[in-house]
Amino acid sequence: MTRRILVADDDPMVREAYRMFFSRHDTLEVVGEARDGNEAVSLHRELKPDITLMDLQMPDKSGVEAIGEICQADPTACIVALTTFGTRDYIVAALRAGAAGYLLKDAGGPALLAAVEQALDGEMPLSSAVRRELVRDVVDSAVRERPALPDPGLAPRERELLTWLAQGLTNQQIGQKMFVSEGSVKQYLSHIGDKLGLKSRTQILMRAVQLGIVDPTELDPITGL
Repeated sequence: MTRRILVADDDPMVREAYRMFFSRHDTLEVVGEARDGNEAVSLHRELKPDITLMDLQMPDKSGVEAIGEICQADPTACIVALTTFGTRDYIVAALRAGAAGYLLKDAGGPALLAAVEQALDGEMPLSSAVRRELVRDVVDSAVRERPALPDPGLAPRERELLTWLAQGLTNQQIGQKMFVSEGSVKQYLSHIGDKLGLKSRTQILMRAVQLGIVDPTELDPITGL
């Protein structure tokens, strides 16, 4: 089955590079190219791609704004931020807006291909440098304050899953740890998200830190998120 990709980047050379790269893979096809955030929102609504690669610095409407608008209209949208900016503000803003992952443009072709496959499979692709910044943000936020949040009523197995998620394990690896299928892991995550009122893995994990289910001081700076 061919997976359809929407590319959003204001640099025509970058868009062409993506188009040529994915043309070498039979199961992936670039079906649309957006030059700015507004066009990204419009094309996503029109084309309904399987995944969108979103640059963050674009004219008229930023990538972060476009991610937020797309995800608000379509909570199932799969968007990976792909940018040169690896600072904490950009990372947190993109993930909170609803991005499924965050990759730096210098990651290389194999990493890009892996990120697309992970995102389409419900994983959360993040560059190593991005993981470190995100963990620091989560730790700092937890240290500053832990807001009083209602108990979401998570079952013991759901709490166990969150501890494995915090260690950066994929769904398949979590399933092996919990002796359940990968499909069961996805169901657990879906139930946890419903109880917390959240969709993305990143938001779920950040909320787990706030609730005290995951200790941020124990997160590995490389694979903790």
